[in-house]
Amino acid sequence: MNQWKVLFSHNFLGVITSIEINRTGIAVSNNTSIRFLNFQGKEIWELKLPFKPYKIKSNKNLLGVLMGNGFIVIDSETGKQLHEGRSTQGGFSQIINRPGGGWILTDRNDKIHIFNQKGFGIKRLFSGKVRRMLGWIDREHLIIHDGDGCMRCLKLLSEATQRQLEEKLWSWASDLKNGEMILQSKSGQIMKGKPNRIGWDHLECISEKSIEISESVWTKDGWWILDMENRLMNINNSQTFSNFGDIIASDDDKIIVIANKNGLLRIIVSDELIKDRNRKILFEFERIKFNLDTVEKQHIFKKAKIEELTKNELDAKNLHNSLEIEPKNKEERR
Repeated sequence: MNQWKVLFSHNFLGVITSIEINRTGIAVSNNTSIRFLNFQGKEIWELKLPFKPYKIKSNKNLLGVLMGNGFIVIDSETGKQLHEGRSTQGGFSQIINRPGGGWILTDRNDKIHIFNQKGFGIKRLFSGKVRRMLGWIDREHLIIHDGDGCMRCLKLLSEATQRQLEEKLWSWASDLKNGEMILQSKSGQIMKGKPNRIGWDHLECISEKSIEISESVWTKDGWWILDMENRLMNINNSQTFSNFGDIIASDDDKIIVIANKNGLLRIIVSDELIKDRNRKILFEFERIKFNLDTVEKQHIFKKAKIEELTKNELDAKNLHNSLEIEPKNKEERR
């Protein structure tokens, strides 16, 4: 099992309310702006909004954003808003991306709103009170945690039909990831299960510990739980990070981003990802050093690579510039 480490941190001025990861970087709602960072921590763009955004969700290269009473869609590659957005009385409460493209939003009046990929409305359906939209069995079947605490499968056709998975009430439930989810019973048991349209393929207890769960994320090393005391714990190996914040997202693979409301954001990555990054830097060192015609230039280049490995990017850049070399490991994408 990998050990996870903090790769870097980034301090924003003001409040962070939501974070989201897509294939090109990290979106952060900060005060009344959306800021987009690449995976080296460099800010790529900022979009100022008229109201404070409070939820971001990604769908391929697009970002769905809830703010005020409205919903907008942003192209994460350019930072441009696609159109003026859509709104509803009382505002939207939740957003989830839809397999194959599109968005599902809930409002505060027991309705769900279906939008296409670019954020244009298709229809509204009555759903009843939805505590949380959890994830998809397929494009038409959405698992939700309802207002009473039951798990339901919502079928989205011309009308919304739904079925309880069971009568048991749950105090908390995670998103559906890799076909499974974790839940907490009213008595405090933490369960892991794989839902289907009418029930469970399997459901098992994985912990009897009394933990007040706030959020969770899934990675290739399994589930991570964030409790009410801001402790982030891996269920499989019990690795723990404390007091890093209460806003969290992951890429479902090797990256976790966690932030506090005071603006401090940290990127936590698997040891495997750090080793892979270091291998790329060392490979570039071996490739280029043979093209440098003096021992002095080779020494400068070696020093630049050491500065990169220790994340001293400014000194590394200055050393590279002195050799008239553009570093090729500066990936704007993973």
